Amino acid sequence: MAVLDFGTRVTRRLWAPLVISAVAVTGTLGAFVFTGFDLARFERENALLPTPSPVQMARYRPLAQAEWRIVRANLESRLNQTNPLELGAVWSTRTGQICGLVNGRGSFGGLTAMTRFYTVDQRPVFHQDVDHIAFQKAWFECRRDQYVMLHAGTEEPGFCGTELGRRRCFNVRNGVPEG
Repeated sequence: MAVLDFGTRVTRRLWAPLVISAVAVTGTLGAFVFTGFDLARFERENALLPTPSPVQMARYRPLAQAEWRIVRANLESRLNQTNPLELGAVWSTRTGQICGLVNGRGSFGGLTAMTRFYTVDQRPVFHQDVDHIAFQKAWFECRRDQYVMLHAGTEEPGFCGTELGRRRCFNVRNGVPEG
């Protein structure tokens, strides 16, 4: 390709840099497009699962409640507390697994507050029982599949999710306490 240098001389430019630049720009734009599709697919695959229909709810609620009675007894014996359990949200997944939050007051060697749990064979599993990655993966699956709600409550772990914490904690928006 010939380029005029203000009319004084003609220099030859190579096509290689132009072609390489065009390939790089095209590849970058293509990567953005495919990344967008990959993110959309990822969001669809990992989104919250739909709630059950009234017919499904009528069918699965008694099964989930029967399972919850057994899990609750196992939870009470595991935590070994003198006071009644303080529960956060507790639900059953489509597979029958029970997941939720419970105030583990002193059960783990200190004041632990609202602690997440899920069940394996009707036995509660807490974060300190298994590897961190395994617990987070199982909790993610629990969290996205809230099929039958068994106990309404907070889904916030930690002190602020407890009854005492709700009296002492407050939400802050833009640096100003709400409420």
